[in-house]
Amino acid sequence: MKKLIVIGLGVFLLGGCGTNEAELDEKKIHEAVSKRALEQKVIKDGNYSTEDIELVKACEAIENGKSEFKGDYIVSWKTKDDKYNRDFIMKDYQISYGTNNFKTNSDRCVKY
Repeated sequence: MKKLIVIGLGVFLLGGCGTNEAELDEKKIHEAVSKRALEQKVIKDGNYSTEDIELVKACEAIENGKSEFKGDYIVSWKTKDDKYNRDFIMKDYQISYGTNNFKTNSDRCVKY
């Protein structure tokens, strides 16, 4: 009986490992990404709206030269018409540029 409980507890704890979906709020990400995307000239000139911006994925990112995850994500997004596919850096739901300064951890992504 004890063995069954230990195995069950182990499976339960391992079930919590994996993607970080619970940590990221898709609505907050979309709001931050679309706000920054709509500031870009080609997006603004293309008359895109918030509804035209789609999240593709968010992957944990590690700054070049570092070895530890510090809460940065590379967020990939596109326009609904697939005309534009781009990436931003996100930390604490704040969006910035500079994806070339980070390496994506492709094993730790949330797809949308």
